Amino acid sequence: MDPPRPLLAVTVDGRPVSVPAGRSVLEACRVAGSEVPTLCFLETLTPVNVCRVCVVEVEGSRTLVPACSRVVEAGMVITTDSERARHSRRLVFELLASSVDLSLVGEETEAWMEAAAVDGGRFGQEAATVAQPAKVQDDL
Repeated sequence: MDPPRPLLAVTVDGRPVSVPAGRSVLEACRVAGSEVPTLCFLETLTPVNVCRVCVVEVEGSRTLVPACSRVVEAGMVITTDSERARHSRRLVFELLASSVDLSLVGEETEAWMEAAAVDGGRFGQEAATVAQPAKVQDDL
């Protein structure tokens, strides 16, 4: 039997929470009651960081971090609903909506997309298919 992991104190959206060491930022957000959208995250699989929908801000980090895979650190200050995070999520959803059929994503994802004011047609028909030949400019 593994020894119990020490609890780490972190702050999520201004709320202090304690989570076991080795847990993800996403788990800390859930403990705090903050919703973070996910597409590629499944409880039983290792996070793969491919969708980037779960990005959050961590104080002191230059970039947004994927909540599904970033491990919590003691004293971490996490913001889930900043303008940067909302903008990034909206962009990811719009890119996906322009090139992938999202009609079967489920009610939860539809609600996140609606909350993010996603414009599925923002990138036009050019982004909707990869069936077009690659455009090559070789007249350098």
